[in-house]
Amino acid sequence: MSLTRRNILAGAAAFTALGLAGPGLAQTNLTPEQRRLVARAQAYMATMRSVRGRFSETGPRGQRASGAFYLRRPGRMRFEYDAPSRLVVVADGTFIHRWDPRLEVYQQLPTNQTPLSLLLDNDASLSSRYIRIETVTPTADGCQITLRDARRPREGSLTLVFGGSSYRLREWTVRDAQGAATRVQLATITPVSNLADSLFRNPRPS
Repeated sequence: MSLTRRNILAGAAAFTALGLAGPGLAQTNLTPEQRRLVARAQAYMATMRSVRGRFSETGPRGQRASGAFYLRRPGRMRFEYDAPSRLVVVADGTFIHRWDPRLEVYQQLPTNQTPLSLLLDNDASLSSRYIRIETVTPTADGCQITLRDARRPREGSLTLVFGGSSYRLREWTVRDAQGAATRVQLATITPVSNLADSLFRNPRPS
């Protein structure tokens, strides 16, 4: 993964395809309890069509940031980082755009070349032929599921954490091809029905 791609992925991670290719845990090897946990997580993901909320992010070197996020499946998301960063990361359905207004640096990467494509897929199905489930780990109030895109197994992985008194997606970790991890914790997540198309346009000023 190039430096540019890693930078884009780190920013995009501040914000999920089940093929059985390659090594790892195939879905057919899941225990009944693991299958139950996956089914519950998938049922939740099916309801997460259009949401907004607040996030906090911890980067590979321990750097921390926070901000607002917007998600509209299929394919669209936006992260607005709080000052002083003011970084904006947008997925428009095809590309992830990263605009840093302080440095006036713009970067772009096809969404399907990052593990985030698993989150932004139309149905975010955990039983798609394009996803490889690597681990399913029960937690005190939910589960942790690590996924990899079977079409691009070397591009990294996505770990989703579900749980809470009101069962929901609580956080995720994107790990890139070099093993660098960016963790995103969702402080709030609220369903909305009127996210404007303008939120998901290229954030770079014309």
